[in-house]
Amino acid sequence: MEFLRVTPESVGVPSQAVIDLLDELYRYGIEMHGIMLLRHGKLYAEGHWKPYNAQTPHILFSFSKSLTSTAIGFAVQEGIISLDDYLVDLFPDKIPSEPSENLKKCQVRHLLMMGCGHETEIPNLGDGYPDWISAFLHHPFVYEPGTHFLYNTAGTNMLSAIITRKTGLSLTQFLKPRLFQPLGMGDVHCYVMPDGTEMGGAGMYLTLDAMARFVQFVANKGLWEGQRLLNENWFDMATSKQIENRGAGWDGDPDWQVGYGFQFWRCAQPGVFRGDGAYGQYGVVLTHQDAAVVIHSCSTRLQAVLTAVWEKLLPAFADGPLPEDRHAQHRLEKRLEHLELNPMLGMRNPGAEQSLNGAVYAPDGPAPGLVDLIGGGGHFKPEGSTLQSLEFVFQGDDVRLVFQQDNGRIELPVGITGHFSCAEIGDTIFGTNASWRARNKLELEVRNTRMVTGARLLFQFDGSKLTLTGDRTVPESGGLSGDPVPTLAFTLQEGEINTKTKMYWEQ
Repeated sequence: MEFLRVTPESVGVPSQAVIDLLDELYRYGIEMHGIMLLRHGKLYAEGHWKPYNAQTPHILFSFSKSLTSTAIGFAVQEGIISLDDYLVDLFPDKIPSEPSENLKKCQVRHLLMMGCGHETEIPNLGDGYPDWISAFLHHPFVYEPGTHFLYNTAGTNMLSAIITRKTGLSLTQFLKPRLFQPLGMGDVHCYVMPDGTEMGGAGMYLTLDAMARFVQFVANKGLWEGQRLLNENWFDMATSKQIENRGAGWDGDPDWQVGYGFQFWRCAQPGVFRGDGAYGQYGVVLTHQDAAVVIHSCSTRLQAVLTAVWEKLLPAFADGPLPEDRHAQHRLEKRLEHLELNPMLGMRNPGAEQSLNGAVYAPDGPAPGLVDLIGGGGHFKPEGSTLQSLEFVFQGDDVRLVFQQDNGRIELPVGITGHFSCAEIGDTIFGTNASWRARNKLELEVRNTRMVTGARLLFQFDGSKLTLTGDRTVPESGGLSGDPVPTLAFTLQEGEINTKTKMYWEQ
């Protein structure tokens, strides 16, 4: 099933309200990657900020938790587990020899509500520890389960581990026939921890469409195309307040202070709840309006994203269809067609480009391949590829960097006219935009569109030498940065073209 595409007015939303929402997100400085707006199960607006796109799955971070919760719902429905099952019974081989009274009281339901009793999370959410389940169960259960809220990603990873222990299947294998296939969500990847457990607390990747299908399924309380897949009562529990979270952090932001369900957040607006991932991966359900807002983004201004929805979109919903507004619809259509991350002003340097066309540089020491060099905010496993040479191609607007690596050759097209050029490398779209910052300095912004951040690279030319430095793309200070971009040195290889290049940069 594809979402039926309709005009905003046909489902009671002014096109101008959508334009106003986009303007407000821009005014707040939110780096948007994608948005889908649904009402009555119909799609009335969709946009992707180039190089981000409809085809590439995007890291969800903690939005993954809502999918893990739904897996538990299926397991409960099928009698595989009970919300009243005790952790000490599920993992008798992993518990301390003398478990505390609070640990002995901890049940599946307490993991779901972020109320297992821990005062702090285990280090690194358990990732990196082969026996992280034992570490979780040996971590002090300071509070009686169900009485203290602690946002606990490792606790959600425990729910994934419970699915695997009870079924022998990974989390995504369990969900595939029950959720992913019936909803047409495609293949879903989840980051795997060292012991083989999938990181149900933060590790999934979904396209915006697949994410919207799941959000609509939750809004439908388990119905899809007239077929009941999961019982309605589960969603009544999962999306209602199960534990108090007021004062638990987030700087007092109102939408983080009104209660937590089973891996779903309650919102301050009446009848609104959401799945929520770091840096702005949102699936917001507005039950009174029969509407949903689905967002991929990268921002630390998390409340600002929701506030923009509350102030610009929520008040605009009408009870029935509105008169068609062709002018506003046209403006919105064109706006959505031309969305792009803030483009880099394309400055050309004809002499430098002519001198570099065909030039080949070799790294002076070990250098990572393209994918590892760019990295990105998300659960990123390095390829371990090694760069052997770097070639520049400048033929008019056809600009490319050719990475010759130990695992093959990659040609990266580069936008040089102020906009991103995109290419599929492996199964991922990479987008690149470039501009000359000085006579001998070429700046590139490169995005791996599975990740929330990319890299800004600065190539500085000096005779036969090339120095590469860089930074991670971070929308605001204090945001996700990942490993730093390494500083790399290159030397022109021997050859007629390279001799000409060397002479240019020695002028």
